[in-house]
Amino acid sequence: MNTAAFADVAAYLLSMTAIAPEPVSLAVGLTTIIDVQQHYTIIDRIGTSYTGGPVLNLSEWEINLEGITDIQLAFNDKGVLDVATVKADKLHLEEVLEGLRSKLEVTGDESSLGSENIFFMCGTTEVIVESHPLDSQFTVNYISADFKHARSVAQQQYA
Repeated sequence: MNTAAFADVAAYLLSMTAIAPEPVSLAVGLTTIIDVQQHYTIIDRIGTSYTGGPVLNLSEWEINLEGITDIQLAFNDKGVLDVATVKADKLHLEEVLEGLRSKLEVTGDESSLGSENIFFMCGTTEVIVESHPLDSQFTVNYISADFKHARSVAQQQYA
């Protein structure tokens, strides 16, 4: 894999924290389910989000970036993107972390024994990078404040 591919994955994951120059931006708080339905193939409806909207799985081949392996999107009851979860090949991890550290505020680091859980903030969107030593992939989660609150309320109800 060439360095251009590394840069593409890092740039794509960074772009999700702002308006991206893609056919439709996958940005929490901005992208609507109608945008996604018009521009991407939804391969699976997984369930319902804590904020009342659908949870969808997109086809990674449509993003057309070598290294992106899975994309899940959760919408609120108004059809606005609340959570985006992207899995990528671990070969891209350091470049993605470097890019996020250069653009966003680090708000937490729960790394230990090869596992990395690094937290960033972009406005009201929390960005969490999760990497585990035995996995060949890492995950980047983009989570709205509303989703985080709704998940916390739900967890308290079932605790």
